[in-house]
Amino acid sequence: MSDVSGYREKLCPVCGSRRYKVLYPDTLGKEIPEFGYDFGPKHNKTYRIVQCLDCTHGYASSAPAKLWENYEDVVDPSYLANAKERLITAAKALKRIRKYQNGGRLLDVGCSTGDFLQAAREFYDVEGLELSGWASKIARDKGLKIHSCLPDNLKADRQYDVVTLWGVIEHFGDPKYEVESICKLIKQGGLVCLWTGDVDSFPSRLLGKKWWWIQGQHIQFFTRKSLAKLMSDNGFGGVYFGMYPYVMSMQAIAKSLERYKALGIVRNILRHPSIKDISVEISLPGEMFAIFRKI
Repeated sequence: MSDVSGYREKLCPVCGSRRYKVLYPDTLGKEIPEFGYDFGPKHNKTYRIVQCLDCTHGYASSAPAKLWENYEDVVDPSYLANAKERLITAAKALKRIRKYQNGGRLLDVGCSTGDFLQAAREFYDVEGLELSGWASKIARDKGLKIHSCLPDNLKADRQYDVVTLWGVIEHFGDPKYEVESICKLIKQGGLVCLWTGDVDSFPSRLLGKKWWWIQGQHIQFFTRKSLAKLMSDNGFGGVYFGMYPYVMSMQAIAKSLERYKALGIVRNILRHPSIKDISVEISLPGEMFAIFRKI
């Protein structure tokens, strides 16, 4: 990682500081990053990524202001292949969430095709928020209530007891504003539950730009410190920090490893017919599963 420091006009989206160091240079320029998870040649191209020298938050400093608009047109059929594993993952995450809030209204922000909501509706009155028209239709076909808007435009008739964001907060253009909007949707004592990467983690430092959370569509890179600050500044206190219990098939792991060209033999082994459908839980260091309560 580079330690080049400097000042720029755009402030840190978490703490407002002008001080930063450059982690990775811009390789996207005026291009729009790949969305979805097909891991093509363009997938690893990113906007310039810097890290705040005060709160430690990382962010893409040159990303377009309304990058989120591109999610409205996202169609990602390959995402459907891992629905079974996502349902198992959801059950494991819900077991943790229910220790702090067992029932009530739940909103899943960035719910995609609704797999988490399918599992959660056994315990909660569920709704989702999703921009992709393709994913929203699939979720609605499952009988789920889906809102196609950003959190600040959601007109809820009542506040929620739980809001979840699974692999979502790293896509926010203005995380402070978005979390402020989400806070207004949550009851006093309600929960925000999320999963994202930790740019200060050992895997991030070891792998550099090859760390799996470094993707063009990811424009916010939290540390435990910057995430706690963002939530605290918006009236939330942390109640749980751990690792997300992500369940994947061997075949899905092989797909994720496509960004590491040297692991071709490993990918071929994982795709062997005798093991490709076997699922395992992968709780990785470098990823944060956090639960915050509205104080």
